Amino acid sequence: MFFTELTIKNAVRDMRGAADHMLKIWFVLKSMGLSKSSSVVIDTVNSTPHLQRLFKSGNEDGSFFVPFAHTKRFAEMKRDASRSIIQTNIQRWASSGSVVTVDPTSFLLFDNSKHGLVVRVGRQYPLGLGHDKTGFAREDGQRVNIPLRQFAIWYFAQTNLTTDNMDEITKQLKTELNLDDSECELIFIDKEIQVEFQDTPITDKQLSEICNSAFSTPVTLEAKLETSTDYVKRVKNMVTVSKKPAWITISPEEQIRDLISQGERAILLYGPPRTGKTRAIDKLFDRNADKRCTIQLHEGWGYENLITGFMPDENGNFKWRDGALLRALRNSQKVIVLEEVNRTRLSQALGEVFSLLEPAYRGEEHAIELPNGEQLSIPEDIVFLFTMNTIDASTEDVDDALIGRMASVNFPPRIEDLNSILVSAGVDEESREKIKTVFNAIQDDYPLGHGYFANIKSTTAFIKYYLSRVRPVLCNHFEAFRPETIAKIDNVVDALFIAGE
Repeated sequence: MFFTELTIKNAVRDMRGAADHMLKIWFVLKSMGLSKSSSVVIDTVNSTPHLQRLFKSGNEDGSFFVPFAHTKRFAEMKRDASRSIIQTNIQRWASSGSVVTVDPTSFLLFDNSKHGLVVRVGRQYPLGLGHDKTGFAREDGQRVNIPLRQFAIWYFAQTNLTTDNMDEITKQLKTELNLDDSECELIFIDKEIQVEFQDTPITDKQLSEICNSAFSTPVTLEAKLETSTDYVKRVKNMVTVSKKPAWITISPEEQIRDLISQGERAILLYGPPRTGKTRAIDKLFDRNADKRCTIQLHEGWGYENLITGFMPDENGNFKWRDGALLRALRNSQKVIVLEEVNRTRLSQALGEVFSLLEPAYRGEEHAIELPNGEQLSIPEDIVFLFTMNTIDASTEDVDDALIGRMASVNFPPRIEDLNSILVSAGVDEESREKIKTVFNAIQDDYPLGHGYFANIKSTTAFIKYYLSRVRPVLCNHFEAFRPETIAKIDNVVDALFIAGE
């Protein structure tokens, strides 16, 4: 099925003037794969296929059309736009002080290298995107406000669709353009549109007529005003903003998937409590799957608990008994999870087995002899996942020799994950924003995991939840030596949830 000509025409009408026309360059970069973990190299021609996919006009001359531009002049691009617009403007941005009308260099980084013009995101990205003239809004004090459904209709104008569900269609748009939730929040808005379908695609001639007549009536989309203060608050309430390089803040779940796909078979997940370490493992490997084994470590566990020990049986006779990890290996488990590994001295508990964790020492040719005389080797395909709490003072240190034998992924508190928790729980938008403001206020002093909010429901009274679930954690940490910190956070909660009611 395909969108009808009238549906596409109305979508273009609804987008006119929603952003500065130079946002087209950002869309091209996203289409080419720009993300926190991936840069893009630009030359004079390599953006052409992406321009054609994003901004095809249907004109015989191969020109392009930008549906969110506010005038016909800025909406039209000639067929050489890959060189004359994309490469030329990026070259200007890469040259200090050489900018034209829009300067996104606070959140996008541009470098000349031996490989060409390299574009990557800045350390605090996406802070800066979607607001003021520098962030591709029409004017300072405004935000970009492209209607999401309408842009999806434009993008898939001549595409054979497999569904008539606009939510699924917009989801496909986000996937193809590598758009994450924060980018979508900063660029798109919701605006209803009546959608109709037909059995055949519109022709290039019909598309050309839609573009050529797009500005025959005045632009009616109202500008969305937003102060810089409100904008920064909005960004910090949806994405973790850090002064560290952008690649450090990549989603931990994405990092784990990448590591496993690259052949890593021993991975340490570390971070404060309740930051989603176990949840990430559960999403990758079903907790109830036959081939997965989860071992919860406890204080004082030693070699005999994990590997093997000479212990008395019920009759008082001493025999060798397999520990939890050795039993998992004997049972041919393919995924072995060891929870809270710094509850004990892990290197001592693993003994000589820790040398077998590395992929280079897997397989029967690297078998070792256990104290009971048996041979032990670890198959190459077994995945070990360790979780470690980095806050609890009662835990043990994990030594560098052990950490050096595995890949590691940091799990910090993340506003993105808190938002997902609240959305899934059905919490209304106003309450979500207030709760996220409290969360950010706490982060200034303590890395409280977003999982502490996991039991919130749509009907939860947040004051009572904070009093019973969150504040006790803060008191345990601050009450003895920094009570003023608790008072400060209490005041934030009071101002948001009590004052003015």
